[in-house]
Amino acid sequence: MWASDVQEVYRNYKGFYSIVLMALVDANYQFLYVDVGANGASSDGGVFARTDRREALENETIGLPFPDPLPNDDKDMPYFIMGAEALPLKTWLMKPIPQRNLTRQQCILNYRLSRGRTVVENVFGLLASRF
Repeated sequence: MWASDVQEVYRNYKGFYSIVLMALVDANYQFLYVDVGANGASSDGGVFARTDRREALENETIGLPFPDPLPNDDKDMPYFIMGAEALPLKTWLMKPIPQRNLTRQQCILNYRLSRGRTVVENVFGLLASRF
């Protein structure tokens, strides 16, 4: 591969060079998993598909906690990861419903997932402010 070809795979959809940093964070603003190094031309779904974390989640070897009731409830609720629309829907990965003309319940689900994902945005904002 020529040097110019290598450079092009690191050019993202916005036209500048980048390296992808994909992370899993918890509600306490702590990084639980970080994957760095995929080229900027890669999609989020493609990067995630190649991580060892995805493989561990698929094989159920990651050790997610057992389902627990939510506060003020007695029904067990499984633990899951909240992700972007680009990621696949799985029993352990929730993502927004991508269609238009959503029902009220679907809008509420998307809103709640969005609220949960603001923690991720805040963590990256805090990280960026450090550098």
